[in-house]
Amino acid sequence: MVSDFFINICILTALFFSYLQLRWHTLEKHLPQKAICAIDGVAAGIMGNLMMYYSIQVNDLTLVDLRHIPVLMILLISGVRPAVLSTMLIIGGRFLYGFNLSSMAAIIFMTVTLAGIIIIDRMRKSHQPRYISGFYMIFYSNLVFSVVLSVVVRDWDLLATLLPVYWVISCLGGVGIIYLIQYLDHSHALFKSYEQKASMDHLTGLNNVRQFDIQWNQQLENSEKKKKELSLLIIDVDHFKHVNDTYGHPAGDQVLKQLARLLQEHTRDTDIVSRNGGEEFSVILPDCSNSCACHVAERIRREVMAHTFWINASSHIPITVSIGASTYPSTTEDREEIIDLTDQSLYQAKQLGRNRVVSFTSGGFVPADDRTYSM
Repeated sequence: MVSDFFINICILTALFFSYLQLRWHTLEKHLPQKAICAIDGVAAGIMGNLMMYYSIQVNDLTLVDLRHIPVLMILLISGVRPAVLSTMLIIGGRFLYGFNLSSMAAIIFMTVTLAGIIIIDRMRKSHQPRYISGFYMIFYSNLVFSVVLSVVVRDWDLLATLLPVYWVISCLGGVGIIYLIQYLDHSHALFKSYEQKASMDHLTGLNNVRQFDIQWNQQLENSEKKKKELSLLIIDVDHFKHVNDTYGHPAGDQVLKQLARLLQEHTRDTDIVSRNGGEEFSVILPDCSNSCACHVAERIRREVMAHTFWINASSHIPITVSIGASTYPSTTEDREEIIDLTDQSLYQAKQLGRNRVVSFTSGGFVPADDRTYSM
């Protein structure tokens, strides 16, 4: 009997560990939250049914197992709706083993347990560790189970042997699984935080140059697969060294943060804005022609020139930017060359007097003022 319960705990631990890895590393990246909650409920329901498959046959009609543990876990992880869905699936699965007094008792057990653990979850304080609430839920569900089993079995010698083992295994195993999930959840949150910090510029909150490289390569692949144009803007703050030397580095930081906000405000949600280092920024423009890219660049240049850059509570300074633009594959079919050509376009903008946009085209470097653009 002890070995059977131990097998139940081992199976549950392995299943939850595997499912959480799938959830965090695949489902959360590709599915909306509502879909994930539904999958959570189905997954917990499947786990509960597996517990019944590996259950202990107490008598001809009664099965004893840990089918309620997945419901507790999914309630703590995902909320009430997935817990309700998993309970319904477990109740439905119980009828596959026959419709009798024990199956009706199983319905009562699961329903009363679900109602009680929802109330316990609602009473949980925000600062309370998850495993504490989990222990209360397990204690409550064990009480309900003991009452229901006593009514159904009525073999006091068997109950005197079964219930103590069930209580010990259920409490230790259940709390152990909850603690494991909490540990994995905390580790995953730390990993996501470190991953985000590794890809984010700490000053502006934009993508850093490492993330720019990743995104640029991904967008190039998408552009080739979908036969869509991909444009790139490289933006440099004019005379930024003078700003730092005259007003100090804190003032320069304020300029960079405000410029980052402007770039986000005047680009599409699908565009990818990055700080590539120092006073240099970039904007990746998926599905955007060279003409469209120049239009966006010129709009950014004008907005920056018109913006009031506050460097402290009482002082502001004018700022301008120079922008280089190029497009793959219309202006160049060499994917390795496009960043260099955009850099050269930026250099030409600087050489022509700054505060302007220069695009590389099949005809060479062309200032934006010399062309008419359409979206």
